[in-house]
Amino acid sequence: MPNKTRAASLFKSSIQAIETAKEIPLNVKTSKTILRELYEGLREYCEAIGYQKGYKFLDHESIGFFLRDILKKQSLSKKFDRYRKLRNGINYYGKDIDIETVKEAATEIPALVTALKSNIIK
Repeated sequence: MPNKTRAASLFKSSIQAIETAKEIPLNVKTSKTILRELYEGLREYCEAIGYQKGYKFLDHESIGFFLRDILKKQSLSKKFDRYRKLRNGINYYGKDIDIETVKEAATEIPALVTALKSNIIK
């Protein structure tokens, strides 16, 4: 069953996370935080589309399957999964991330969100 209220809240939170990440000055100390926020914004946006369509996600990996199998966004699914793995490396394994990867994410993730807009139910 679609949950339009939750979807609307997630859309708003998603955009805020991405905008906030873009306002943080990028350096070695902030790179992990910026990537986390960018990823969270993308994840929330994907979840919001899922909630609009009646889906509920129990983990982040299933969002990638939703993108691939339900929305038929193979390339976007692969990019989402790449950022999921980078974020997991930071959060769960203490891995570092280079600044160039974060710069790329700061450009690519907003573009992925824009590409997903065609899937929003008005």
